[in-house]
Amino acid sequence: MVRWGRLGVVGVMVVVVAGCSARDADDTERTKETASASATPSSAGARPLTAGKLKSLLLRDADVPRAESSTVQGPVPRYDPRVRVPGPGCQEVFDALVAHHASTSVIQDFWWNGKRWGGRTWLASYAGAGAAERFQKLTDGLKSCGTLVAQTPEGKLNSRISLVRTAAFGDEAVTFDLSSTGPDGSALVNHHTWVRVGTLTVDMSDRGSERPPRFPIDVVIDRQLDRLTREPRT
Repeated sequence: MVRWGRLGVVGVMVVVVAGCSARDADDTERTKETASASATPSSAGARPLTAGKLKSLLLRDADVPRAESSTVQGPVPRYDPRVRVPGPGCQEVFDALVAHHASTSVIQDFWWNGKRWGGRTWLASYAGAGAAERFQKLTDGLKSCGTLVAQTPEGKLNSRISLVRTAAFGDEAVTFDLSSTGPDGSALVNHHTWVRVGTLTVDMSDRGSERPPRFPIDVVIDRQLDRLTREPRT
């Protein structure tokens, strides 16, 4: 099974960045702190969860209709040096998409319909009020940034941003599309629903298709958020 890197969320499919597997040893860590499902942005003393705990909060393959399998990676390393994205608010949007300010984050990719990539969940944990701060930075950035253009270690980024009407999810939520042009000239559209649940954020996305069957992203959103609010975080 091929594993895809961070730019899968913004329209470019590339091999996973080096270094993820080397840090998988952190998965065995156990956190002693408790972050309740009702945690609020004011919980300044809240400590972030480990990658191992975040992975335990992800969905199982059986939770996603027609999903053949899923792959999980994490903790996800930050870009070093930081990728610079010009334009008003664009840096904040990009940083939110790659969980740059998170203490820890993990990625789950879903494979379906002949081993085709269908969707992704990017779950991140923040210390204190960091999750609420990132949500505010993201929503402010989406109001002013029209296009994400940057050169990353994994390839060139050039995605147009379109805001979409957002349903009520978690504590706060925003929905938007990232559109780009594929190598063959075809239009690629990634749909993102970015949600804050207490001190966690989760970005659930899929690559839209004009022809059915489509990846069941609505099911992923409902079941993942149910799991985040139902599971004890110990």
